[in-house]
Amino acid sequence: MGRDPWRAYAYLAAAILGWATAASAFKFGLQHLAPTLLLIFSACSSCLILGMVLVATGRAHLVRQQKRSQIALSALQGLLNPLGYYGVLFQAYDRLSAQAALALNYTWPLLLALLAAPLLGERLRGRLLLALGMSLVGAVLVATGGSWDTWQVEDPWGVGLAVGSAAIWALYWLLNVRDGRDAVLKLFMGFVFGSFYCLLLLPFQELRWTMAGLAWAAYIGLAEMGLTFVFWLRALELAHERGSLANWVYVTPFLSLGLIGVLLREPIAPGSVLGLGLILAGNLWGSRREKPQPVLS
Repeated sequence: MGRDPWRAYAYLAAAILGWATAASAFKFGLQHLAPTLLLIFSACSSCLILGMVLVATGRAHLVRQQKRSQIALSALQGLLNPLGYYGVLFQAYDRLSAQAALALNYTWPLLLALLAAPLLGERLRGRLLLALGMSLVGAVLVATGGSWDTWQVEDPWGVGLAVGSAAIWALYWLLNVRDGRDAVLKLFMGFVFGSFYCLLLLPFQELRWTMAGLAWAAYIGLAEMGLTFVFWLRALELAHERGSLANWVYVTPFLSLGLIGVLLREPIAPGSVLGLGLILAGNLWGSRREKPQPVLS
């Protein structure tokens, strides 16, 4: 496949814009729908969109070519994402300010590294532990709203849900490490099962919804759960240097904070900005590879 850096950055910009609007969209959707209903409608809309992408790109035949073991893996993936991850994340957004939930959710890369140690047998490096400490300080700063003197957490249960959603996302990533299927295919299959699980919750919900709520659920399914990942994958395929694209992703949370302030009119606390910065700095530092030590003979 040919490289086209201009198109790569166009797809990257579309992905970043979609992810940056997600936090505000969650809050707007939760103004009209209960968290579980928002999960059900957004997951189903994303499943439909991903299915359309498979058809439009000529990859629908891949669905029939899967092995039973791959389908079973998709059933487990769907349990984690969308059911587990977004189910817990929407509950966190329902309880916390958008900026707090956003920042705490960005702890997932370090949780991923921590979970990879026992699950994949990877070594816990000293740098990783220090980076985790840096991110932990940032998370505490966000959770307390910057009130170091009182250490009063905005909503302990909400904070636990936000960090819990990050842990679920990390587990989902680990489950995908050895899954060699087409990226859009395995995302679609996970959402097929995940949407089915979500629909099983529907009879137990109070069906109170508005057209605005359905519109926000559809947007979340499109912009956060579905097409943004397709755009991101397309950007990676077209880029000359994939590493340079990955660095741009760290613009997303700060752009998201700006949109939260403008769209939701939520006052952005200095502690949120500083805490998010520490979390992201910990992620970047922890992901850097250590230089090989010279061999002394």
